[in-house]
Amino acid sequence: MAARGLDELMEQNEAELDFLSSYGGGETPEELVELVTKIAGDALKIKQVKDGAKISLKAANLPLVASDIARHGFIKGTLAEDKSSVSVTITAFGEEQKRFIERLTEFIHNE
Repeated sequence: MAARGLDELMEQNEAELDFLSSYGGGETPEELVELVTKIAGDALKIKQVKDGAKISLKAANLPLVASDIARHGFIKGTLAEDKSSVSVTITAFGEEQKRFIERLTEFIHNE
């Protein structure tokens, strides 16, 4: 749901729906790149694409499984069979995306 749509829904129903923001969504590709960069810094290759923020990383023994990049808010995910590279586009930013980025960033910094 777009941020503007959520605001209109809250006004219309005079309800507090802040819990919905934890699921992510409604961010522009520019906002997604900014959110990812804020967490990852230069640890990951981040590129703005039409659908969102594309993240790429090459390193030995990435701490990932295929289901990590097949969740809501992730598209076009590929994980090398030997876990030496990952590429995925983030289309919505929520707790799952934040944890994913933090895990990769921590892995890189501890390598």
